[in-house]
Amino acid sequence: MLPVIFDEEILLKYAKEHKIQPFRVKQIFYELFKNQNIDWDSMTTLSKDMRKDFSNKFDILNLTVDKVLEDEQTTKFSFKTSDWYFIEAVLMYHWSKHVKWKLNRITLCLSSQVGCPMWCAFCVTGKMWLKRNLTWQEIISQVLYVNNYIKNKFWKKEDGTLRAVRNVVFMWMWEPLLNYDNLKKTIEILLQRERFSLSKRHITISTVWVINGIKKLIQDKIDVWLAVSLHAPTQNLRETIVPSARVHQIPELMKVLNDYIKATNNRIFYEYIMIKWVTDGEVNAKALVKLLKWQLCHVNLIPYNENPLVDFQETSIKEIQNFKKILEDGGLTVTIRDSMGREVKSACGQLGYSSVVSD
Repeated sequence: MLPVIFDEEILLKYAKEHKIQPFRVKQIFYELFKNQNIDWDSMTTLSKDMRKDFSNKFDILNLTVDKVLEDEQTTKFSFKTSDWYFIEAVLMYHWSKHVKWKLNRITLCLSSQVGCPMWCAFCVTGKMWLKRNLTWQEIISQVLYVNNYIKNKFWKKEDGTLRAVRNVVFMWMWEPLLNYDNLKKTIEILLQRERFSLSKRHITISTVWVINGIKKLIQDKIDVWLAVSLHAPTQNLRETIVPSARVHQIPELMKVLNDYIKATNNRIFYEYIMIKWVTDGEVNAKALVKLLKWQLCHVNLIPYNENPLVDFQETSIKEIQNFKKILEDGGLTVTIRDSMGREVKSACGQLGYSSVVSD
């Protein structure tokens, strides 16, 4: 297995040993991150001899694409790692509601692990269990591949710049704060002006309960958005649908989240799954208001995405709207999340479906 060309430390060492001028290294990074090229033949700012030499010494990505599944709102990518594991990433297209077929922005939901150790009862990914953490190179490879895909699919914006991922969410496979060092390195590259040049306001980390990881974010002053998969307003109910939540009680989680708010002045996004006769209903809504009433936060109500591997049912839209009204009457800011990508099993809780079925 060859090192990836975008590993700056390795590339700079190689360039120094072979007396390659620094501007050539900058050209390579420009081709990758700005021109969104992921094959050597497209990197025409480099000579043929140089491209041939680099291709023998470096890989451009260290993932290969196994499948691509599309619908109108999403594209799901199945990637194969060098040790034959499969991970998935999902692009979500946000179209204008006022101008037909006008694309406003593109969001990428990334994987940071193979499988998931959180075992949420409603989620297919947890049934894969955890195989291993992804390296930062494997995470960045997902972004590079997807940006090249976007370029080929949509080309340029009205201002002449190439279309690319605008928002990145660490949430699919799955618990990013249990892969903290690789997460941190990835975020550094996403923010670098000479690399992806994303805004920290366009990066979200989704977590279940990893308190030590949140403390590290505070310590390292990583003030991106934080989305917490709460899913229940009480500890007993939360443990029923998120068994790993037994590790920390809700009051412990709330304390560290308040510390994060104080350190960053960022609101917390709470993800709340709407499962019929389990997490919905007036009692749960009022308990959620009591828990979050005085916190700087935004609640996302997520319709449960039914699938044959999990024995839950989706709450009706009428009941979700009633739930939302109780929260709003209690002073909370609430959004009902769109369920994008159900048909190709790329919606929340469906990632890894193919891997679980094949096992």
